[in-house]
Amino acid sequence: MAIVEGVCGKTEPDADSPICPVCQEPGQKVKEVTVRSLLKKEKRNGLAGTEYFLCLSRQCPTSYYTKEGTHFTKYDLTVPIWYKEESPVPICYCKGVTDEVILDHVINRGCCTTLDEIKAHTGANTGKECLTKNPAGR
Repeated sequence: MAIVEGVCGKTEPDADSPICPVCQEPGQKVKEVTVRSLLKKEKRNGLAGTEYFLCLSRQCPTSYYTKEGTHFTKYDLTVPIWYKEESPVPICYCKGVTDEVILDHVINRGCCTTLDEIKAHTGANTGKECLTKNPAGR
């Protein structure tokens, strides 16, 4: 399994993670508050007291799953999972910055050559709400 690189850090499987019931790949543990914050309202019933994992397979439609086999798809979320979608995709969920916005600043405007400049011009990676806005909770 490849490690998925992101602005907010690496997204990689946890050593003790159970496998996704759909694609059979290991996932990454996420907090219940993240799952609860990002699931569509009608899908939130019954969430409590269990561990949730983010499916890291780009091809799998699963977003979150549990050791018991319960799973939600990417269509059950209020935001797209960036590595499961085509551009434009969120790079910074807190500030609503997409890959297209960053590419525009780097390629078309030519104003950004470092991460600090990208942060200053777009606001990417400057938010403090990753736990409730980013599907990885980071």
